[in-house]
Amino acid sequence: MPMQLNRRDVMRAMVSGAVSLAFAQGTFAQHGPPPGKIALRFNENPYGPSASALKAAAKALEMGAYYPISITDDLLNAISTKNGVALENMVLSSGSNEALQAAFVAWGKKGKVLLPALTYTDHIAYSIRMGVELVTVPLAKDMSIDLEAMAAAVDDGVSLVYICNPNNPTGMALDGDLLRHFCRTVGKKATVIIDEAYNELTDEPDYTSMIDLVREDENVVVMRTFSKIFGMAGLRVGYGMARPDLASIISGHVMAWPNGPGLAAAYASYNDDEFIRFSRAKVIEGRNMVNETFRKNGIEPLPSQANFVYADIGRNATLFQKRMNERDILIRGSFELYPNYSRVSMGKLEDLETFDRVFTEVYNS
Repeated sequence: MPMQLNRRDVMRAMVSGAVSLAFAQGTFAQHGPPPGKIALRFNENPYGPSASALKAAAKALEMGAYYPISITDDLLNAISTKNGVALENMVLSSGSNEALQAAFVAWGKKGKVLLPALTYTDHIAYSIRMGVELVTVPLAKDMSIDLEAMAAAVDDGVSLVYICNPNNPTGMALDGDLLRHFCRTVGKKATVIIDEAYNELTDEPDYTSMIDLVREDENVVVMRTFSKIFGMAGLRVGYGMARPDLASIISGHVMAWPNGPGLAAAYASYNDDEFIRFSRAKVIEGRNMVNETFRKNGIEPLPSQANFVYADIGRNATLFQKRMNERDILIRGSFELYPNYSRVSMGKLEDLETFDRVFTEVYNS
């Protein structure tokens, strides 16, 4: 007797067939680098997400009809346990950028935000549109963040101080004890945000991090992201750790919720030590390769502890970017105030071998 199919069976078969056809015909929207291009421009980690993250995200898609409440709790518990802080110290956001924007807007109501003249800025344009007033301090002569000058610039009108460590785009990390002294001193006048997006890639992650100051209830906020070492830039999960009153202020200004697949991937990979070691090793190997490319062409790069390298190439970096793009290598153009400095992000090792050849040819042509 032939099997009877109900309407749900028919619809499921139709959907399954449509998905299979879409895969076969390649009808999904393009995601990632343009075809044929090597992307070394956005400080992404092409070795992630990990296998455990991909498996968890795929399973979470099946539950996409529901709000991700339980996985949110699981992730926050995992992060708080690993870092020795309470859940009240935690902030979760759609990428660390969302929490940074929230903090800038919240403290911007009270006063000015102080930051280095050259640093990460993707959250700043939004803050300016929201009426936040910024004060910038030039870098030191060696291109490091000038902590002494920044401390001197903190007056009664400054409510928040932002430091990215390691800094973007220089890749340079501040000495941990010097930064701790700065945070304790400046924290008596203004809240200090330490953006640790690249912390896991530093030579001494524990020494470089200011999480111990959070545990000591200092006036400090530490921001982290799953976009870098975990290779999840497209999945948009970030978090912050701070004194409960500070965490509450930031959470109260966060507008977006992280997505379920992203949270599931983050939870699966957070304690995936094998992948973290693998990812870190690949990034450092790639960083050494880019440093060698610069040096063999007579260029001395800045001492990066991140997943990118920054160097004065002795010519306009934006014009050089265009010439590299013509050869299918996508790098970053110049940053304001430093027109001759070029930033190159890490790609897979085979892509960096191609970069080495193309850079040398273009640079010497």
